[in-house]
Amino acid sequence: MNRKRVVVIGGGPGGYVATIRAAQLGAKVTLIEREKVGGTCLNRGCIPTKALLQDAKMLRSLRHSPVFQSLLNEKFNPLELMMDRKKKVVQELVKGIETVLESYRVVVKRVQADLLKPNQVVLSEGDEKKEIIEAEAIILAPGSKSKTLSNFSPDGEKIITSDEALEINEIPKELAIIGGGYIGVEFATIFNALGSKVTMIEILDNILPGLEDELVRNLRRFLEREGVKILTKSKVENLQSMEAGLRLTVDTPQGVQEVIAGKLLLAVGRSPNLELDFIKGGVEFSSLGIRVNRRMETSTPRIYAIGDAIGGTLLAHVAMEEGVVAAENAMGMVHEIENRLIPLCIFTDPEIASIGLTEKEARGRGGVKVGRFPFRSNPTAVISGKTDGLIKVVAGREDDKILGVHIIGHDASALISIASSVMGENVKGKEFARFIQAHPTSPEALKEAFLDADGLAIHLTKPLRTKA
Repeated sequence: MNRKRVVVIGGGPGGYVATIRAAQLGAKVTLIEREKVGGTCLNRGCIPTKALLQDAKMLRSLRHSPVFQSLLNEKFNPLELMMDRKKKVVQELVKGIETVLESYRVVVKRVQADLLKPNQVVLSEGDEKKEIIEAEAIILAPGSKSKTLSNFSPDGEKIITSDEALEINEIPKELAIIGGGYIGVEFATIFNALGSKVTMIEILDNILPGLEDELVRNLRRFLEREGVKILTKSKVENLQSMEAGLRLTVDTPQGVQEVIAGKLLLAVGRSPNLELDFIKGGVEFSSLGIRVNRRMETSTPRIYAIGDAIGGTLLAHVAMEEGVVAAENAMGMVHEIENRLIPLCIFTDPEIASIGLTEKEARGRGGVKVGRFPFRSNPTAVISGKTDGLIKVVAGREDDKILGVHIIGHDASALISIASSVMGENVKGKEFARFIQAHPTSPEALKEAFLDADGLAIHLTKPLRTKA
């Protein structure tokens, strides 16, 4: 029996998931990744960042602990140990994926790949062409790359991107971060915990644009409480190199300010990686990404594209789902990507997680009811010493449909998966409030937030009611 030949270009979350799914369906798959399997997410993005964040959060917990803070001293420098553990985490996960690929007899080629024809991929090393592979289906997953600013070019030393920040070998005394998105706030969390004097500079009205306002206000307050300086509606007008670092002239609503920093981290987001020769494959694209339909098909039959390279929501879990859809269609199935709600997690301290409509968006569509529950009233959060933050739920006033769940605080990234599941199954707010949650756990706080939407939270003081 002839097995369908599928070639996947790019071994990130979307690419390796597409590879595995196609192999499960009987394809003979070649995965081409010029660097390491796992792509940016696993090797230079979410995984190493979250490994450092986990240790940074533990370090902050120790510093605030009434029991263990005495164990720390000013000479304690955890950076080398944190970087070493980060490398081990990445290596373990990369090895795990390589083992899975090997079990499905996937051929992995660590070379440069490009399109040659609609059914051909050319492999090369440097300027030398090594091999041409014909395929019955091609899945493009070239990922994304860090954005830079035209007037500030990274030099890898004083001006860095997140790639260099993940390999830093000395804690900067002062760190300036341009960009207040999720990359910026996560690195602010890491380096603030390590002792850097961090200044964030964001040109927009606030950090984390587009997120539920109440979460943003709380996170900003928590970051500033820990010593992070946040300049919004602000722009770096001039940058001067000094022997020991940089001098930034920043235009702010309060006037021009001078910021001194040992390093400047550019955290202005990511953009689709569009370096492939799409024209030879007849694949349509723009600066926003590769054009695809709901089956992840490009303008050329039998060529699919997934992940960050198609633009839209640049999240690993989105790329993984797209990888499954592309692989199944490549193998003759009919599968369209669904318009499901996408959870967003930001691993600051405390964590942020969000799904669905913000309160403002929901009110624009009709009447709503809002429930809140603070983590300071949740036993598990109190036990863990993580009492900052709250859960906020938004539901339709008439139909009780859950429209949005927004969390800042303990276990936010885990709790949002519960919210995603119940919203996906169209569970009503009152229905969820009747579910029994184990005690003491953080899901109790989610239940209480839904109860509060109807004024029935058990562990909140009775609300004051005015006379009619």
